[in-house]
Amino acid sequence: MEQLKPITQQLETERLTAIAKHQKAMMIGFAIGGLSWLIALAIMTSGGDETMMGLVAGIAGSIIGGIVFSVMGGGAKKGYRERYKAEVFAKAVKLAVPGMDYFPTSSVPKETFEAGGLFNSRIDRYTGEDCFRGKTEDTELLFSELHVQRRETRTDSKGRTTTHWVTVFKGIYLVADFHKHFTCRVKIVPDVAEATFGWIGRKLQGVTGNLIRLENPDFEKAFKVTATDQQAAMYLMTPDMQERFLTLRNDWSKDIRAVLMDSTLHLAIPQRTDGFEPDMNAAADDAAVLHGFLMRLMVVLRITETLDLNTRIWTKD
Repeated sequence: MEQLKPITQQLETERLTAIAKHQKAMMIGFAIGGLSWLIALAIMTSGGDETMMGLVAGIAGSIIGGIVFSVMGGGAKKGYRERYKAEVFAKAVKLAVPGMDYFPTSSVPKETFEAGGLFNSRIDRYTGEDCFRGKTEDTELLFSELHVQRRETRTDSKGRTTTHWVTVFKGIYLVADFHKHFTCRVKIVPDVAEATFGWIGRKLQGVTGNLIRLENPDFEKAFKVTATDQQAAMYLMTPDMQERFLTLRNDWSKDIRAVLMDSTLHLAIPQRTDGFEPDMNAAADDAAVLHGFLMRLMVVLRITETLDLNTRIWTKD
């Protein structure tokens, strides 16, 4: 986009500077680590009981070298990416989708994610970025990338405790106005039981309270639906909507989850990678970088078409 050229030309100088700092940090980090192991080897071969001291020196030097590289090199790249997002991507969004705003360092609020109730897990760490908020055609949207985790602690037979982090959800979390007033809650999750145990799993589902059976056999194999109001759920999850959810599943992931609540749709789409990052190896004014970002945005916005959220045959009370 011609309007962004003055900004990208300025940022190209910053990108080259960031790469140079990154390379310098790498050289310093390797030098510190290499020197520490040379000293460690000298200590260990000097005779006596100095092996442990040498190992400690080598490991400590490697850690220090890694920290220097991370702080110096990572900080330079992070600064460039943050500025590029704020000054290029944010302006590009307004030009391409006038009704949409982009907030690089914000995310879907934690309370919104928790209200959806799509994951039955404790949340101990909640981070996110690349938040989009606004309107596409007639649909209000809010979505961002999220990484939600819980902390698990284990104690072995000797009483030693270790702590690690488990990912509850990583991907895109989207909230859209469903444009129909309803008070029930309809939850749509992957049908793990039927996919794993076949007809036995299907029978076991009957134990689940509020289970809803729908007409589409492919949908039934793919998803389990529960609702607080069966009649309202059947009205919302029409045969057409079931087909649309299957299309969404095929387009994105077999592990998508959704809930219809408070006249809105909450949709969780698992993804392993961050999709809205500028490429440090490409020039700041490379049109392909901007094109790739906008294409990823349009793919997400296309969800409103897949689920036909822009059709206004329904009105709210």
